[in-house]
Amino acid sequence: MSEPDHESVLDLETIATLKALGGTDEPDLFVELVDLFVSDTKTHIAALQRALDQHDLRLLERTAHTLKSSCANVGAVAMSRLCSEIEQLGRASKIEGAAQLVERTAAQYERVQAALIEQKVA
Repeated sequence: MSEPDHESVLDLETIATLKALGGTDEPDLFVELVDLFVSDTKTHIAALQRALDQHDLRLLERTAHTLKSSCANVGAVAMSRLCSEIEQLGRASKIEGAAQLVERTAAQYERVQAALIEQKVA
């Protein structure tokens, strides 16, 4: 199985916009945003797993909502869609299928993290 290209993992227009935000005044702003996303996302994925383990659908919904927005902000559109699906399950008080979505989200995060780190040095 081949590794997905980074264009399918990240929306490169969003990445270009984020890189331009700092301009010449704050050239490291993008790096800081990526580092924050990477560290926060690890915490959010752990919280999703904890919510599953505790059958806490409210926590599942809230965490997925927060993570969905963070993913969209860094151009991780596919990961954001997965989080949206998890959020909808939590909102509907359904846990069936949530474990598989959380697992897919964690796997997608690994791809997003690698793509973002590559973008930091590009």
